[in-house]
Amino acid sequence: MAELSEPAVAAPTGPQPLPIPEQASSMLERFGFLGRLLIHFLFRGVQLRSGAVEHLQQLARQGTIVYVMRYRSLLDYLLVNAVLLREGLPLARFAPGVSTVWFRPLREILVWFLRQRRRARASVNAACAALVTRGEPVLLFMRSQAVAGRRRRELAAARLGSEYLHELLRASQAVEQPVFLVPVAIFRGKGFRRKESRLATLLYSVQDAPGEAKRLFNYLWNAEETQLTLGREIVLGHFIEEYPRESEDRLVRRLARALQIFLYREERLVWGPALLPRRLVRRQVLRDPEMVRLVRRIAAERGVTRARVWRETRGYFGEMAANFNGLYFGILEAVFNWLWKRVFSGLEIIGLERVIDSVKEHPVVLVPCHRSHFDYLILSYIFHLNYLSPPHIAAGNNLSFWPLGPLFRGAGAFFIRRTFDDNELYKMVFRKYLAFLIREGYTQEFFIEGGRTRTGKILTPRLGMLTALVNAFIQGVRRDLYFVPISIHYGRIPEEEAYRREVAGEEKEPESLSGLLRARSVLSRRYGTAYVSFAEPISLGAALGPLRERFQSGFGDPPVEEEKRRFIRRLGFRLLREVNAAAVAGATPISATALLAAPRAACRIEEFIAAAIALVGLLRAKEVR
Repeated sequence: MAELSEPAVAAPTGPQPLPIPEQASSMLERFGFLGRLLIHFLFRGVQLRSGAVEHLQQLARQGTIVYVMRYRSLLDYLLVNAVLLREGLPLARFAPGVSTVWFRPLREILVWFLRQRRRARASVNAACAALVTRGEPVLLFMRSQAVAGRRRRELAAARLGSEYLHELLRASQAVEQPVFLVPVAIFRGKGFRRKESRLATLLYSVQDAPGEAKRLFNYLWNAEETQLTLGREIVLGHFIEEYPRESEDRLVRRLARALQIFLYREERLVWGPALLPRRLVRRQVLRDPEMVRLVRRIAAERGVTRARVWRETRGYFGEMAANFNGLYFGILEAVFNWLWKRVFSGLEIIGLERVIDSVKEHPVVLVPCHRSHFDYLILSYIFHLNYLSPPHIAAGNNLSFWPLGPLFRGAGAFFIRRTFDDNELYKMVFRKYLAFLIREGYTQEFFIEGGRTRTGKILTPRLGMLTALVNAFIQGVRRDLYFVPISIHYGRIPEEEAYRREVAGEEKEPESLSGLLRARSVLSRRYGTAYVSFAEPISLGAALGPLRERFQSGFGDPPVEEEKRRFIRRLGFRLLREVNAAAVAGATPISATALLAAPRAACRIEEFIAAAIALVGLLRAKEVR
């Protein structure tokens, strides 16, 4: 998060105003029996992104914090209370439409009903502005999920979101210290949202504001996979200064929209776009006007019915398209966890925050190097582990064999043929499917080298997939698209024995179930630590610049197409250079370099160690990881 430049505000030295009565909604510094039960069973495993605590503490030292949540919910409010208390962060002294009284210790409940209730009720309407004026944290809900049948008082309180923003604007102009609006988002569970799935809606619902009973079940189901996100703050004074001529009503609307945009981006980061059923994806892809015209032309050229060509087209789509499935994804996750702990010592992730910032803005295409079959799973695992929507992975159809094919497809893989230049219909289905993925905003992943390197050196880029992505982008399906070069480095490659045989001249064994079973020997060894380094994302819109309009208007013109091919080639090599620059210098390549650089075919162990140490020193001096 960005560092703040405003100085800390000194405490006032004048006479202090009268204290504001404690509110029924005040966050608790001590929980009673009911509150402790909730924390133990529901909130104990809630995670908070790294860096958020320090940043919020810094904001608290500089001004007044106003937490903002999208929907009013007592359970969500108590969760935020528990996490803020656990991390030693400022607790809100007011929130509209909720009460924490019954979650306090018994003695405080009795004191409340005997002494505080009347005083607090009399001051509730003015409490928010008064607390902000005095530098006390508060929490606001943007929307209500109240429905018919609830008490009128609760309905009225839940509809006061805009009114409280009005009060905040007025209060911020009456104080010297800055007021920070901090959006708060809660995500229950990892994974992805699937439309038309009642179970997924029940377990993973985010956008439809579930009721408290549904939330309770949701927290129970995802007790160990709940995350609290504290977003980038809005400095209220700066926001007002940006729109000096706006009326108060328009300022409130702008402020509400800015907060909603943040919450939407956070949801997109975790859940990604809603996953449509495969039949709906097929309908959208195959109903493209260009596809319809091609089917008509091919049917006429072949002298067959259009229905027959459409059957062929649907067959190509079924052969190709991914079919995200929570069950299959869960199976692969369990298998990967078991395998990883058995064969690798650890996993180090470098630069993932760069991807997080990009995913919030535009679709992202991950472009890793390709060294092992583990590459197909490792990025999905990292994304899932860090509450990010897993990518759609372009894989060769050689991996579509049973049982891995259905599992990979359920985890987001879509399978493409190695070559299909002579199949116009297949090529069109492929192009339109990629355009659909970009248009809907799904994260994608493809290996630009085409196949696994057998020597550790980066291969020449294969430009077919990159060309298809660039062409889809030029058609205007999105405003921008980010490519993220990624280096994946293993201490040792699990397939190193197979690579050694292939380099020596043996024929590559095709992927199959029998080959998978024969590879059990891989599980008897350890392969060190894996390093995954994310380079700086590359904006395709910025890379194209004015060429985008030229390529779009000159589509099909031979000189323009040749210029586009040159651009794609330069982009492909640029991606691989960035992959190489992000690479980690591990023990195996350093050892190999020291041995190959020796003046003789054999060397003493002391000479080898000295050469390796000298090489490590050189790499550190060059700031190589």
